[in-house]
Amino acid sequence: MSAVTFFGRIIIFLCMSSLAFANNIFFFGQHVFYPDSYRPITAKQFDGIRIWGNPKTLWRDIEPRQGVYDFSTLDQHVALAEERGMDIMYTLGQTPVWASARPSELGSFGLGAAAEPLDMNDWYEYVSKVAQRYRGRISAYEVMNEPRIGEAIKMYSPGFFSGSTQQLVRMTELAARAIHAADSRALIVCPAMDGSDLGIKRLEYFLAQGGGKDCDVIGFHFYLKTGSVNEFTSLLSQIRQLLVRYNLQNKPVWNTEMGVLVGSSGNQVRSGAAGSALEKVYSDDEASSLMLKVQVASSNGGVARTYWFAHDSSSMGSTLPNKKIGQLNGLGIAYQNAKEWFSHGRKIRGCSLSDSQANCAVYEGNELVGRVLWGIPLEPANWLAANPGLVKVHLFNGLTLNIRTSNASSLGALTRNFADPVFITSN
Repeated sequence: MSAVTFFGRIIIFLCMSSLAFANNIFFFGQHVFYPDSYRPITAKQFDGIRIWGNPKTLWRDIEPRQGVYDFSTLDQHVALAEERGMDIMYTLGQTPVWASARPSELGSFGLGAAAEPLDMNDWYEYVSKVAQRYRGRISAYEVMNEPRIGEAIKMYSPGFFSGSTQQLVRMTELAARAIHAADSRALIVCPAMDGSDLGIKRLEYFLAQGGGKDCDVIGFHFYLKTGSVNEFTSLLSQIRQLLVRYNLQNKPVWNTEMGVLVGSSGNQVRSGAAGSALEKVYSDDEASSLMLKVQVASSNGGVARTYWFAHDSSSMGSTLPNKKIGQLNGLGIAYQNAKEWFSHGRKIRGCSLSDSQANCAVYEGNELVGRVLWGIPLEPANWLAANPGLVKVHLFNGLTLNIRTSNASSLGALTRNFADPVFITSN
């Protein structure tokens, strides 16, 4: 992408902010795979949980034979999240063999799982059963995880959905009808595309086929090949342009999944394919820094929710290898601290940010309560003259420094040399 094209997209992105980005609060969502992992999780440690890919919670697990249902594990996840005051989103899909249009096709979750149902009535009945059972408890339903959209991007495997885009549009329409009939307040999240620039092409094709009309929310997976704020901002700008093109600009955008490989989350974490978003294995500090920057960029850009993947994963998690005790690694500590910093409905205003520098005001109501910085040296005298009430520097590892009493060169190094985010408040 040329510099002219990139900055042109940023201008469009910023010009739309007054209309689309009014609710720029912070939302810290998570994925938790196993019921045992909830035990050490405290009340409201996360704002919400996305249930996706959890063992025994897919359609093929819930309805292993037509009309025979087993909700036991999904019941557990819903109850455990509810007990902790967390909002719940559930991702639909993964067709049972008995219902599959291609029962011998090997998808990511087994034979027949990626295919559309042979009879769409089976899909409608499954979605209806789920929505009726969890009425008022599951607040949002994502129609599908990372469909291939083979008409736009050549499929290299069936993945999670290998049907046609028109079939996916139909499944979205039926899911919306079934869910709203059972629970009028539940939200329908469009099938979330992945693949960075390829994800944009997938989303464009889906929306061009009328796929967005039955959704309340546009989902996307912001996996970043370059691990940069500039890439995130560019992707979000492209999504906003697509929504304008298809007259969907009033629909909120959710980042329903993102993450990086974190070396400390497992015993043998290995890098993924070259050129992919999972090529690099991140240190705790690197993962923490990127997570914080993306959360700030998300809030600034009006992305209403972000769900990190995944708390108890052994390669992308925010816990150490023994997941059952829930001991946090550096990323987990940073995530917990950031959620505390940006709680109470706090919002970003007047934010100038890039990969190298950021200076963002954080407000609670109409009161300035802090600033998030990175890449800007903290010179105590100059800072205190311009910001007399903001004196406490919070680091993502939980440490706090006082601008009045700390060494000036040490404060400057925090942002100038390492470009890690800091949160500066009055207390």
